[in-house]
Amino acid sequence: MDLRYAFRRLAKAPGFSITAVLTLALGIGATTAIFSCAYALLLRSLPFRQADRIVTINETHPQVAGGGEVTFPDYTDWRSQQSSFEQMAGYSIVSPETVSLVWDGHAEQVHRVLASSNFFSLLGITPSLGRTFVEQDDTPRANHVAVISAEAWQRYFGADKSIIGRTVDLNDVSYIIVGVLPAGSAYPATGDFWMPLSLMDKESQASRVWHTVNVLGRLKPGVDLGQARADMATISARLSQSYPATNRNVGVLLTPLREQLVGSLRPALLSLMGCVVLVLLIACVNVANLLLVRASAHRRETAVRQALGASRLRLLTQYLAETLLLCLFGGLLGTMFAELILPLLRTAFAHVTGADPSLVQSIRLDLPVLLVALSVCLFTAIFFGLLPMFHSPRRLSEALRSGDRGSSGTQSWRRGALVSAEVAIAIVVLFLGSLLVRSFQKLIQIDPGFRTDHLLSLEITLPQPRYQDQTTATNHFYEALIDKLQRSPGITSVGTTNAVPLNASHSMTRFLIAGAAPLAPGAFPFAQIRFVSPDFFRTMGLGLVQGRTFEQKDIENNASLFVVNQAFDERYLSGRDPLTSSILLGVLSPHPDKVPVIGVVSNARDLGVETDAEPELYLPGFGTHAVILLRTNIDPDSIAGDVRNAVRQLDPNQPIYHVQTIDEVLSDSLARQKVTAVLLGIFALLALTLASIGIYGVIAYSVEQRTREIGVRMAVGANRTNIVLLVLREVTTLTAIGILAGLAGALVCAHFLSTLLYHVSNVDPLSIGASVVTLLIVGMLAAVVPAAQASTINPTEALRSE
Repeated sequence: MDLRYAFRRLAKAPGFSITAVLTLALGIGATTAIFSCAYALLLRSLPFRQADRIVTINETHPQVAGGGEVTFPDYTDWRSQQSSFEQMAGYSIVSPETVSLVWDGHAEQVHRVLASSNFFSLLGITPSLGRTFVEQDDTPRANHVAVISAEAWQRYFGADKSIIGRTVDLNDVSYIIVGVLPAGSAYPATGDFWMPLSLMDKESQASRVWHTVNVLGRLKPGVDLGQARADMATISARLSQSYPATNRNVGVLLTPLREQLVGSLRPALLSLMGCVVLVLLIACVNVANLLLVRASAHRRETAVRQALGASRLRLLTQYLAETLLLCLFGGLLGTMFAELILPLLRTAFAHVTGADPSLVQSIRLDLPVLLVALSVCLFTAIFFGLLPMFHSPRRLSEALRSGDRGSSGTQSWRRGALVSAEVAIAIVVLFLGSLLVRSFQKLIQIDPGFRTDHLLSLEITLPQPRYQDQTTATNHFYEALIDKLQRSPGITSVGTTNAVPLNASHSMTRFLIAGAAPLAPGAFPFAQIRFVSPDFFRTMGLGLVQGRTFEQKDIENNASLFVVNQAFDERYLSGRDPLTSSILLGVLSPHPDKVPVIGVVSNARDLGVETDAEPELYLPGFGTHAVILLRTNIDPDSIAGDVRNAVRQLDPNQPIYHVQTIDEVLSDSLARQKVTAVLLGIFALLALTLASIGIYGVIAYSVEQRTREIGVRMAVGANRTNIVLLVLREVTTLTAIGILAGLAGALVCAHFLSTLLYHVSNVDPLSIGASVVTLLIVGMLAAVVPAAQASTINPTEALRSE
């Protein structure tokens, strides 16, 4: 009965109903969409047993930012000496990261992971088919076995259930498939094939120089992260004393697995959650104002019903039924809106470097998210349903007077306070959005140090043992490929390197400048090292500062020569002539190699445009893995087919992979900043829109309620300009109060946003000024129509109507 009556009342006021429903839909839809992302990335259970007990364990070094892989000997020492973990497992995704799968007459490049025998046991993964690794699989004569992901099983083998026990060729070596993982449980998520860690080359297993192993640990019951960190710090200090040449100043970094998977998205997501909740609050304040206006307009009707015997409880249930319908319709429409934008958010977050792909793809509207949306709707309905009760008349005689328009000083103050609150919240969102947009603008204006346009990259990994690093077969393959590509129409130059531009090379070396003072063990500096072809610098557009770059004869003679970048020159060769300097490699061996420097090139920001260029060493040569870079005078995407054909002519079973333009690489490297800035910008526009609607609604109602006052003013001599200024003065006062209150909150919130900003202060005066001016303009524009209507009031008719 109450719902039918409420529906009829809402149908009689379509303008009010549509405005309220759309306002709630925008707020609830945006909140539901962002909460879906936060729930999937930060809250939903990971597909591993007691995942909150699993941590990643990395080594840290004072000269290397963040944590990184560990050496195999360090990993084995950790396992034998630690006392905080039930299990400790290792895995490696390098040397090489991908392998060539030959199946049914064609070749695909697949991601390989080398994992210890207890790796899946630590994660708590039960295979959907077959088995995972057992201890016997780590023995040299029994380690040619593989476990595959559900996605690889579907993609490459058509979900054939007879796959267990079948043999496949990976890099021309046979492996028996022993198990298939459940869908969504692959770790790392990019993995296709897992093979025993004992397949790692013997040099890496014996070296404390090559960092190739990632480590996971499962905490023992009753052991917290702090205790485990203290335990691992003790072991690290012990290894530093035992092996000072390699482990001096090396620390240990323990990170919960979820934080590792989410990467840099956590602070961005929390910021977005905070801002979208503020947008929801603005929507709620708007609806609250609409309901107060509606209650005021129906004040006399309510008084009549009370006079006829309706109890306050009866009135409350009818108010609740009305607001419940509004909120449910708004929630339903908002949920549909969230469902429409979630695919866009998945696509956007999928490009963020460091975010786990499986977590991103799990973003969806599921039961917990829908329950939160329903809870928001019910809470809003109950809260809004109570508002008119506070507004209902206490003295029926006053409410029933025919001349009473339902307006009072208290009611006007209440509506004005809500508008000021709305403006205050809007200034917070607008200021934070301005900061992020300004930060992103500064990022995209940075010169990466090379030309990104018309530059295509792709990767090739030649299968071992048929090819080996720096061998005749490897050199011949790449030289022949470069020759073919350079003769292709549309390609102006071709270069190779061992890492995609704007990405770390994952190859670092200790070194010493020849003639420099000797250093203590473990104190040698580090630099990134990249192997490049002679035309690499021309293809990238890196300028030659001094000396020369590499020539073909340097490759043919397998020459040991260095080209360094300006950052290396400035940091380590300052005061020396670079072209007469030499660099010592293999400084931990009794007889280091002395390599001369032949040239200096300009800097490239290869760790990302937000990071200053780091010292880099360039060596001539090709490895089994290479990144092919092609400079074109046509659309670079159009030549991918020609490249694939050229590779097949040299080796029919050799695939290419990771085909992408460097413009796309640059865009992906800034994806987190771009997504955060765009979403906050959208929220800021939404907040402005809702705030302007709120200001318009309150001022329009205020003008209606003050018709007699305005008529009196005009009757005693006020002109239209005076009336317009009267209305605008009210708007300015409400907006100014909101801006002052909001700025204080905005500056506090901006402090927590500082980690997301690049070269922008969290008290940036330009963002403050832009936010204040924008809101003032929006407030004035929202009041223009009501002010103009007020100035056209006929004093005679206004006084007669009273």
